[in-house]
Amino acid sequence: MRTVVAVIVLAVSAQAISLKEFNAKTSSEQSAFVAGFIDKMTTDLRAKNPQLAQDIRNWFAVKPEGKPTSEGMERLYVELTAIELQAREGKADLSKIQLESVIVWVAKQKFPPPAK
Repeated sequence: MRTVVAVIVLAVSAQAISLKEFNAKTSSEQSAFVAGFIDKMTTDLRAKNPQLAQDIRNWFAVKPEGKPTSEGMERLYVELTAIELQAREGKADLSKIQLESVIVWVAKQKFPPPAK
């Protein structure tokens, strides 16, 4: 499992972007960036744990019938909104929070590492 975490950390550090920078992008640029990061993260993970990589990819990409977005993207939007609200209250600095770390955190909430 340590290898899986190391792969995810490497994926995060490869192209880190702050939420401030992310918010300055257009909606289509934001969507492309998130999709690209999830693709890279799951591609890197696939070598060590193909099933987990596929589960994460599906969670972020597959929209349930009748829903406008996937469960993973919905959860990501909830977390990003919560961070935005904290920033408005002066409790968070968007220039110091990396989008990639939020995506990884959301994925780890859904797919926690196995207990030792």
